[in-house]
Amino acid sequence: MNTLDPVKARRPLSWRLGRPPKPRQQAVIDIGSNSVRLIVYHITGRSIVPRINEKVMAGLGNGVSETGKLYPEGVKSALTALSRYEAICASIGVTDIRAIATAAVREADDGKDFCDEVLDTTGIRVRVLTGAEEAHFAALGVVAALRKPTGLIGDLGGSSLELVKCNEGKLATGKTYRVGPLALQAASKSSPADIQARIDKELQSQGKIPKADVFYAVGGAWRAFAKVYMHYKHYSLHVLQSYSIPADEAVALCDLLIDPKSKVQSLAKSVAGKRYANLNLTAQALKSVLLACGANRMTISAYGVREGLVFDSMEEEYKGLDPMLAGITSLARPDTSQVHFSSGLREFMQGVLSTLEPVFGEDGKTDMRLITACFILADIGAIMHPDHRADIARQIVLRGPYTGIDHAGRVFMGLVTGFRYNRKFHLTQLEHNTLSVEQVQRAKEIASLIRVAAEFSCRTERILKRGYLSVEDGKLILNIRPRYKQLVSESVLRRLGQAANILGLEPEVPVL
Repeated sequence: MNTLDPVKARRPLSWRLGRPPKPRQQAVIDIGSNSVRLIVYHITGRSIVPRINEKVMAGLGNGVSETGKLYPEGVKSALTALSRYEAICASIGVTDIRAIATAAVREADDGKDFCDEVLDTTGIRVRVLTGAEEAHFAALGVVAALRKPTGLIGDLGGSSLELVKCNEGKLATGKTYRVGPLALQAASKSSPADIQARIDKELQSQGKIPKADVFYAVGGAWRAFAKVYMHYKHYSLHVLQSYSIPADEAVALCDLLIDPKSKVQSLAKSVAGKRYANLNLTAQALKSVLLACGANRMTISAYGVREGLVFDSMEEEYKGLDPMLAGITSLARPDTSQVHFSSGLREFMQGVLSTLEPVFGEDGKTDMRLITACFILADIGAIMHPDHRADIARQIVLRGPYTGIDHAGRVFMGLVTGFRYNRKFHLTQLEHNTLSVEQVQRAKEIASLIRVAAEFSCRTERILKRGYLSVEDGKLILNIRPRYKQLVSESVLRRLGQAANILGLEPEVPVL
C-alpha cells in the first residue's frame, strides 16, 4: 500500500519556523520598452515578497525600430520616474539597488547616452542586459517561483521575446527574437496572416523552437492575456502565479483577440487596460510560440527577470529550499504561538497520516508538501473574528504571496483552512471545479485532525506533546498518559468523534 509516511519522509528544509534567517531588502529597477518599474523586495531566506511595486508606462521603445532612437517623451518620463525611485529607496533605507535595461535601451543608438544621463541625474548605474542575459534572468525567475520546472520559458517584453529551454530547473542558453508588440507596430496595419508570417519567420531565424509539454509565459503582456482568459471563463481565483491554460484553449482565445470583430473584444478592453492596444499582437506572438513548441498547456509565471536577479544574488544554501514551504513559513511566522503549535502537529498526527492513500499523485510527495503547509498555516486565523474566521483565513491562504504550487494546491490548502475553522464550511464553485471528490474528502480529514489537536492542546506545543493520534483496528485513538487524563474534555471528545466519523473510524481514548 502506497501511504503517506511522515516518519520516513525527509522533513523539508524550509520547515524552520523557529529559526528564521535575517530578512533583507533589495530593490530592482526594470527599464523596459513599455514601462519603467520599481519593486522593493522583502527577502527572508528563500521567501521573496514584493513590498513596493510601482511603474510608469514611459514607452521608451516607441518608434525605436524606425528611428533608431528612444522615444523623447519616454526619456523624460523615465528620468522623472527614476528620480522618484531613487528618493523612495533612500527614504526606506534600501541600499541594494539593481537597475537593468532591456531591448529598447539595448538596441537604440542613444541607449548609452540615456544610461549616462540616468547616472548623472540619480546616481543609479544601469546595467544593459544582452538578449542572452535577459533570457537567462527571466528563466531564472521561473526557477525561483517553481520547483524544478521543465519546459520552454518565454518572456515577452515590449520589443523582444526571450526563449529558454529548462529541464528540472537547469537552463539552456536562451535566444532572443524581435516579436514584441512594439517591434511589430510597424506591421500592425498589415493583415493578421502577414503579421503571423513575419512572427513565424523571426522565430525560425535561429533554428527550430524546442518542443515542450509546458510553456511558461513571463511578462506583463501575457499576464494581461491570462487575465482576459480568467474573466472569459468566469474563474474566481484571480492569482496569476502558476495559473495554467490548456494550449488549445489559449490558441482559440488568441484567434478571438486577433479578430477585431469578435465578441471578446469588449471584455478584453475592460480587463487588459493599457495593454489592450497591443493585445492582438501579443496574441499572435503567443499563438506562434505555442504551435511551434507543441505545448499542451501554458503556465503563467508572475516571476521573471526582476525576480531572477534577486534569486541570482541569494545565498546558495537557500536556493535549494522549497519555495512554497518557504513562502508559507514566512506568512505564518509573525505569530509566535502559531509557530510552536504548527511545529508539533506532524508528530501528533503521524500515526494517522501513515494510513492515508495519496490523492495528489501516486508517490505521495505532493500530498505531504500540502499537508505540511496546512500544518504551518493551522492557526492562521487565530486573531480573526470568530464569525468570519473561516472565510478570512481561507482568503489569506488562497491569495497569499507565496509561489511553488499550482492552483489546485492553493484551493486545497484554502479548503483545509475553511474546514479547520468551520466544519460545516460550504464548498464554492472554485472547489467543485478544481478538486476531485477524493481531494475534497482529504481536506475534510486533515482539517478535522487539526481541530482535534487544537482543542486538545489549546493550540500549545507543550500540551500537544503529551498525546498523539493513531489508527488501529478501525479506531481513531487519542493516546495520552494517565497523568494527563484531565486534558480530555467534552470538547476534545466531541472533536475526536467528528474526526473519526469523517475518517470512517470509531473514536477511542484508552486512558479513560
